[in-house]
Amino acid sequence: MARHTNTPSTSRNNTASPTGALRILIIAFIALALGLVAVKVVLPTILARTGPSEDASQQAEPAPEAVTPSEQQAEQPAQPEPDLSTLAGLMASGNVSSIRVIGDSITAGYLIDGYEGYDGGETMIYSGGEGTYYEPPADIHSWTNAFRAYASEHGVQSFVNAGVSGFRMQYLAEDPDAWLGDGASVIVVMLGTNDAAKESVEDFAVYASEGLQAAASRCEHLVVVSPPNNERNDTENLYGMDQIDAVLSEESAVHGWEHVSLLDVIAVGTDDFFPDQVHPTEQGSAKLWEAFRTRLGLA
Repeated sequence: MARHTNTPSTSRNNTASPTGALRILIIAFIALALGLVAVKVVLPTILARTGPSEDASQQAEPAPEAVTPSEQQAEQPAQPEPDLSTLAGLMASGNVSSIRVIGDSITAGYLIDGYEGYDGGETMIYSGGEGTYYEPPADIHSWTNAFRAYASEHGVQSFVNAGVSGFRMQYLAEDPDAWLGDGASVIVVMLGTNDAAKESVEDFAVYASEGLQAAASRCEHLVVVSPPNNERNDTENLYGMDQIDAVLSEESAVHGWEHVSLLDVIAVGTDDFFPDQVHPTEQGSAKLWEAFRTRLGLA
């Protein structure tokens, strides 16, 4: 009997060959790459057409909340407080209810159209050893009345021009009650023009100290004004107006009064003065007011 021999046959298993697996991997990689390209190239185009919402990191910021008027006011820088040590600051803050200007003929407006021939106003400005005087006209174009108009526009309820022709600092020092009355919130004193022709500069300094201290005691704020220079031909000056200016400047510095000099504002020998070269014309008086206003910082 012949022997039958079992020869092993080549059998197929269920596992793919290495070559087939590599092919599958390559195909998968290509598909993945094509998918990424599609996402990177095609998707932005679709989004641009359809206008989808942006990425969360690029979303538009929400509209700012409405700001109330009170919040807007709070955000604005604070305005500086007015300097209450100056006339400008007091006027800006509304703390001036009355003003009284003490002076001589330059303050009164002597020789300016409308001054001559007046009988005197209703307001008595001096009653003492030198007589009784009433306020000069309020409608003549003097520097004092320009000041009056400014004060009225800025809430000042009472303004008195106590300018008396020929008066001196000596009269204020010797009889302050006769000239100052009940005083005022602010008192402005411009004296010295007549003093320079009557007494020594040393005597004037004494009168200035006494008279101005009396004025300061009857007001909340005192302004001392040096009068303009002059070359008067109706009498002779004993010394220059620059010495009057120096005395008034020094007294003001010592006592803390506000001082403004009008010494250099108007020029002698010009239309700023009447022929006597001491009394300002309407033009000269307007220059005095403008210098007074600007040098004291009145807006």
